Order: sequence, then C-alpha cells, then structure tokens
Amino acid sequence: MNPRILLFSNQKGGVGKTTLTRELGIYASSLGRKVLLVDCDPQGNLSKSLLEEPQAGLYEALSGEGLKLSPLGSQLFLLTADLRLTALERRLLGEIDAYSRLKVLFQDERFQDFDFLFLDTPPSLGVLTVNALSAAGHLIIPMNPSLYSMQGTNDLLATVAKVKTNLNPELSLTGVIINAWDSVPVITSQIRSEIEGSFGDLVFATVLSKCIKLEEAIAQKCGVIHHKRLERSRVKQELEQLGQELFQRLDGGGEPGGRP
Repeated sequence: MNPRILLFSNQKGGVGKTTLTRELGIYASSLGRKVLLVDCDPQGNLSKSLLEEPQAGLYEALSGEGLKLSPLGSQLFLLTADLRLTALERRLLGEIDAYSRLKVLFQDERFQDFDFLFLDTPPSLGVLTVNALSAAGHLIIPMNPSLYSMQGTNDLLATVAKVKTNLNPELSLTGVIINAWDSVPVITSQIRSEIEGSFGDLVFATVLSKCIKLEEAIAQKCGVIHHKRLERSRVKQELEQLGQELFQRLDGGGEPGGRP
C-alpha cells in the first residue's frame, strides 16, 4: 500500500513549516506509524534539527546516486537535505522530468512500507516545491498571525491549482495551521479572524503557541513529545491536539494515524 504523503508549504519563510513537519511526524511515529521525514529545503534546517552530522540524502536520491535513509528511531526515518540541492534545482530546469522526479522517486518499493511521508519545503515556489506538490496528496499551510501572514498565499494557491490541473489531480488542501500564536496582542486575534474568514473550516481549531521550549527540543535533537522537561508543557499538549486533529481530517474521524 502506498504511503500517504503530507506536504507543509508556504512561500513565506519563518511560519513553522519545519517545526510542524518535525513535530507532527514524530507524533505520528509515537502512535506506532512508520514515518519518513523528507527535507526538501536546501537550507537543511529539518535535517540539522535532528542530526548532529550531515548525511547523504535527497540530493543523492534525486541525482540517481543511491538512496540512503537516516534512522531516527524504530518507526522514524529522515531523508536529509543540504545546499547541493540548490545546484540540482537549477540543473533540473532543463530536464523533461523536472517537476516529477520526486513523485517517481517515491514510487520506489523502499518507500512502500511507510505509513506517512512528511515533506518540508523551501520558502519559495521553485522546482523543489513544485516537485513536492506533484508528489503529495495532502497540503498543509502553516501561517503566523502577523501583518503579512496572507502575503504570498494567493501565489501558492495559484500554483497548487496549476499543479492539480497539470501534474497531480489528487493534491488537496487539508488545512491551515496557525503557528507562533500569542493571545495578548489584539492584532493577532484580528489577523486570526482574517485567516479564518479566508479559509473557513480549513483552519485547524488548535493553534501552536509561540514558545521558546520548541528551541530547547531542537537543541536536544528530539521532538517536543520526547523531551522529558516538556512532558506537562502547553506546547506538547497543543502538538498532540494538532496531531489528533490532523489525523481526524485524514481519516474522516477514524483512529488517529490509521490507514484507511
């Protein structure tokens, strides 16, 4: 059975794509699901947040030099990224399969044992992001409650529409997650209302609060859910609630993380 492929994307940077990819992927693996985190961003922040030393990964896989997955646990694996992907992205522009190479890669039998692939993307609508959109079944848009939160979203949705028409008709917008939430400033509540007015029920009921403890988890090369000092923290509760809400959306209210 093919894995379900979830993509976290927003062309605006600093909105929580990497955080949500990492934390929700780790949450899914804690439920006993086999999960592969795929770092599609040449900056490699997802990879750096989980590994001490860089390892071979997506560059080699897309270049045809071999596939190596980095184990992070019995049910959790990582396909790493690094700056070489920037040069590869430029080279792919002249290739016939420029926008489908990732989709073809995921058809390899070595990916078929996974329940989920969680894809982190760069803050752009370049070749790597379009590759991810072409391969994924579910798009999740992280957004910050900031003055420019909606900036670039129309461009992303326009690109999604083109991808659905020309490359991947099965791609669907699963939801919008508000990240770095701070309930104190009045403006954030106003912006949240604006986001909800634009996306309606697609906005997750759970928000992820602005919290320095997320940085502590990154420093420890682990997810919040496994960080002992954060066992009773609000951010852990929010991430678990986000995970539950995500899988309810994926399964239509079924068991969290289970295959249909």
